[in-house]
Amino acid sequence: MRVACLSGALMSWMQPGLCASLSQKDLQVTAKALAFLDPAPSGGVVAILYAKGDGASQADANAIAALFGDGLTGGSATFTAKVIDSGALGDGSGFVAVVLATNADAAAAMAASKAHHIPCITASAAAVQSGACIVAIQSDPKVDITVSHAAATSAGVGFSSAFRMLIHEI
Repeated sequence: MRVACLSGALMSWMQPGLCASLSQKDLQVTAKALAFLDPAPSGGVVAILYAKGDGASQADANAIAALFGDGLTGGSATFTAKVIDSGALGDGSGFVAVVLATNADAAAAMAASKAHHIPCITASAAAVQSGACIVAIQSDPKVDITVSHAAATSAGVGFSSAFRMLIHEI
């Protein structure tokens, strides 16, 4: 998927929004990771957050949401996506997680994370290293899940001990 995204980015002048910052495999890993939350949700809606007024950000959010299709399964739970701009997120009520599209407002996502104890998820390891988001997921060339312990703790987001053995916690 990443190779397709690179070629899509090079051709974006012809067809903007060809690919998402998170791949289908990244999102499958995301759904499985959500099943390891403690407590685990029985399913629900994942907010795909974009920066209002930023066409590239909205295109990325739409591309991510399209990869959810009719829903992604993690454990026995099914997760669907809703594209929402940063200004409309509010406190994040009604969502089980917030996924950041390119240029999305990480502060708004973390505010929702703290208000409802839901994870902020991104493709950007740098955002997690800085504490701006809780979980970074990359699946190419291998699955790599990075979790900011400090950000998770401050948001009251917990993971099962089995999941902690699979992640890189910073």
